[in-house]
Amino acid sequence: MSPRTKAQRRRAQRDRRRAARKPAQAHVGWRDVPNAVRDWSELTRAQRTAAAAKFVATSAILILMIVGALIGVALHGELVVRPSEPVSSINGEPIPASRYADFLALRQFELSRELAHTPRTTDIRDPSHPQSQLSTVTISAVTELTNVELMRTAASALGVAVDDAAIDAALDEFVRGPGEVADDFDFEAAFSDIRERTQLDTDTIRGFIADRALADAVADHLAAGLDPVPAQIRAAQIVVATEDDADTVVAQLDAFQPFDLVAEQASTDSESAANGGDLGWVPRGLMPEPWDQAAFALRPGNRSKPVSTSLGWHVILVHESTPSRKLDPDTAERRRQVTYDNWLQALRSAAEIEFLLTPEIIDWATRR
Repeated sequence: MSPRTKAQRRRAQRDRRRAARKPAQAHVGWRDVPNAVRDWSELTRAQRTAAAAKFVATSAILILMIVGALIGVALHGELVVRPSEPVSSINGEPIPASRYADFLALRQFELSRELAHTPRTTDIRDPSHPQSQLSTVTISAVTELTNVELMRTAASALGVAVDDAAIDAALDEFVRGPGEVADDFDFEAAFSDIRERTQLDTDTIRGFIADRALADAVADHLAAGLDPVPAQIRAAQIVVATEDDADTVVAQLDAFQPFDLVAEQASTDSESAANGGDLGWVPRGLMPEPWDQAAFALRPGNRSKPVSTSLGWHVILVHESTPSRKLDPDTAERRRQVTYDNWLQALRSAAEIEFLLTPEIIDWATRR
């Protein structure tokens, strides 16, 4: 309806002039923006701005969604998929990567601590040297962990178990570590430091130490059935890598070269070579079976033909023999350990074991 009065007409004219001077609203609804079929030139500046802002906002949301999805997939892999991947299996039962990572962290800590207490004069090429073990622990940890699982199952069949007191004693020994400790040793502080350095909780560490205590109990159980005063021989040996090397050693001995001199020059067993090949008194079961069979068949003063074992080729000389002799403490401990190792090897041979460790799992475990 047209304004009726002059004042109303003036106000209407004023409102129209103000509306003409007012800039276009920046808030343009998406329905107001022509679709892609229409020419961009048909849009007003406000419509173009609104369309560009809408496009940027939509693109940003899509990018954030994609990035979020990628992060979610990565986190799912790191926190869910990777920890459950098997590093090995025993008779079809998998050992997950999460357990491997925990075991690896504990072994790396332990070997690093041992290395700090190892004299610098020791040979780092020795496989038993902590530095040598540290260089291969990412691989050896799988074998050790597999052995632990085999041992635990077989220990139950033997009726061997450990109580809390034995586990507490083993844990105390572990926390104290190698070397001497002060009279005011603080167990809780030391254990807290181990937890912080390994990023493992108390139950996890205690569980691994319980496995060690169980392994010791099994070794004691097996050793209890051994003859405490077995037949022994006092022997010497020369160990070489190949049969041809062994034939060369035999030729030297046949030419009346002294056994101890040839051992010092040719034997790859550095420990016995330093003593002219002398092994001291050796009971049955301490050396590999082929070695035992050949050595215990010799009369004192005789030497064997080359004997092949997993350690190399041996030429053995027997000095003395006795049907019964008490073991010295070091030899008794070595026989105990060898008996346990042979028992464990028999378990491994009877089991179906598959190693599934991958470089990706190693990388994940060492980054945890």
